[in-house]
Amino acid sequence: MKPKSAPSITFWVTAGILLLWGMGGASIYIAYFLETPQEFALTAETSANRDAYAEYIANIPLWAIAVGIIAAVARLLGAIALLLRNAWALPLYLVSLPFLLVALFRAFVLADVAKVMSLGHIATEGVFVTLSVFAVWFSYKFKANGTLK
Repeated sequence: MKPKSAPSITFWVTAGILLLWGMGGASIYIAYFLETPQEFALTAETSANRDAYAEYIANIPLWAIAVGIIAAVARLLGAIALLLRNAWALPLYLVSLPFLLVALFRAFVLADVAKVMSLGHIATEGVFVTLSVFAVWFSYKFKANGTLK
């Protein structure tokens, strides 16, 4: 095992950004339970497709919500583990990624949500996938060099 190395400022900044991203993802599910589908759609979509998106939100099956919650909680815990320099960050991000992909498969392939989403919202989902893959790589890299214990 390599000796533990002191993390750089880049590590701390990136881990902080991943924490903010994890908090944002978790807040989506909190909002899902606190807001009506119409209120939720107001924050996510343009006026042109708000009603259709609210209808989509109202009909998400419980299993799909559970999959998304698992992805969001694992992602948030992974970010916390990074900040604590804990090696659990890697397995948490490894759990989060496939759950996110299942949730997006259900949304985009099975439910065809792209019909009722704005392009900006679709792009945001792409950024989530990119950040998820990045988080796995980032935590792997810092576990391998001994920063995460």
